Amino acid sequence: MNSARTCKADEIPPEAHHWQLLPGADFADSYRIPLAAALAQQQVAEIAARMMSGRPAWVAALLDLRNRLVAPFGLKGAKMAVGEVQPGSRLPGFPVLDDDSSRLLLGLDDHHLDFRLCIEKSPADSTGKEPQWLTATTVVRTKGWAGKAYLAAIMPFHRCIVRTLLERMPA
Repeated sequence: MNSARTCKADEIPPEAHHWQLLPGADFADSYRIPLAAALAQQQVAEIAARMMSGRPAWVAALLDLRNRLVAPFGLKGAKMAVGEVQPGSRLPGFPVLDDDSSRLLLGLDDHHLDFRLCIEKSPADSTGKEPQWLTATTVVRTKGWAGKAYLAAIMPFHRCIVRTLLERMPA
């Protein structure tokens, strides 16, 4: 289903409106790739669902390990999917907080931190000369030392996972 992309996800500064998604946020990052013409015609929720379903097995295994490690602490679990429980799954995907044709906002509030994942596609260029972009922005507000420690522990994995998910999108 996913073909290998020749382009790499670029890290870009989060925009001001991203920080406003979660007032008091401690962290935000954004990555983008040029959006394939065939995908540009789809709603961003469809693109995001496709992006998450195209994850490699190691990403699913890491999220499963994370869910098992944090369960004894009462932290919420989720699978790499958009929205409600998928057939045959015991865990929901990331809850949808807002959705329109060009932006999908996912997020979860928990004891240790709150996060928002904003997946956006840029408007199409009327000249057709500029690429349309798909951007994934993560915004996090930590809660106390546990949230800060958790964020520090997962950060290397987070960066690698987001880049991988974007880069595996069909060209």
